[in-house]
Amino acid sequence: MAQKAAEAAASAQNGGSHGEPGLVIALMGETGSGKSSFINTVAGHNALLIGDELHSCTNTLMDIQVFIDGRSVRLIDTPGFSDTYLSDTEVLKRIASYMALSYGAGIKLSGIIYLHKLTNDKMVGSAMKNLQMFRKLVGRKGLRNVKLVSTKESQIATKAEAMYRHQQLQDIYWADMIREGSGVALYDGLAESATALVRDIMRNHPIPLKIQEELVDQHKDLLETAAGAELNTELLAERKRKDQELAETKALYEQEQVQLKREREEERQQAKQREKDLQRKHEIARANDKEVLAEMLETQMAKEKEASREREREWRREQEEIREQNAREIQRMQAERDAAERRFEQEQESLRQFREEERIKRANLEAYQGQGMGDAGGSGGGASFFAWSALFLLPMIL
Repeated sequence: MAQKAAEAAASAQNGGSHGEPGLVIALMGETGSGKSSFINTVAGHNALLIGDELHSCTNTLMDIQVFIDGRSVRLIDTPGFSDTYLSDTEVLKRIASYMALSYGAGIKLSGIIYLHKLTNDKMVGSAMKNLQMFRKLVGRKGLRNVKLVSTKESQIATKAEAMYRHQQLQDIYWADMIREGSGVALYDGLAESATALVRDIMRNHPIPLKIQEELVDQHKDLLETAAGAELNTELLAERKRKDQELAETKALYEQEQVQLKREREEERQQAKQREKDLQRKHEIARANDKEVLAEMLETQMAKEKEASREREREWRREQEEIREQNAREIQRMQAERDAAERRFEQEQESLRQFREEERIKRANLEAYQGQGMGDAGGSGGGASFFAWSALFLLPMIL
């Protein structure tokens, strides 16, 4: 892998315009929003695999070089949160790792194209999570270099409905970002439209993202960053939600048991009252020498007692079934709660390990760059080469 990386780094010296490292633009958004498809359209060929609405094909950051107006542009395809195969923690770590290492190597993003599919008729679930995490990653200052783009217009039944959804995004969900300077566009899937969006970003003055400043300039751990704190809040919320669901279900079952026992006790009292009434009638019949009536009442009393015993047996069977059913449900929910607890602890540990993992990746990057410099034969352009090789090498070591 080191040899492959060094060869890529050496060849990178001739990739930019006048030895400059070129422009870097990241694409972000949820799974299925069209990030890979957008890059393929700009590149003019299928440089990346394309997933669908449910399954992601981008589970790591992909780096594709294109040339627009004679200038080198590198488009970074990123995995979305709520990814098919990666946990949100792993997605954050991969994005943060790329952003921190590239920024440390002197590379700043010219901007970010954030894609949102119009096929989402409501901003819920993964769409809202991606938007929230995106804002934490970018920060207020970085929003000036963001282009908010609606995609998949052709999959909406009517043009009017597509425009309505696009406008709703601007009026409600993107409003504060637009006020901070973010641009807005409706992408029709055509090459001209995609290239125009990239060309628009190319005019930006590069601004570091909040996550980059936090990790590199402020030396924060990932958990201490705004994005890390947001993710941690979600993990805590999930654990608390499982705890609450379990507690509420137990309380509900206890209330149901109390209610069932109360109802059963009322049935017992009613049965006893019926037996007393029959007994009193039987005594009156005997006292008045009404033997036939007394015998009929005796038979009725026996039936009533047998019916009461059968209802008691049936009630106990039902109670046992309910207890077993409730116990299974509690066991299932307890297992989910325990799994959420383990996941929380694992994600916490994974986030805490980020700093050490970054140190190792940085060392690998520097080693690969050193080998690439040696292979290049000292041909000059050290600063440009450092940035270029970082761009080539980062996807290989993340």
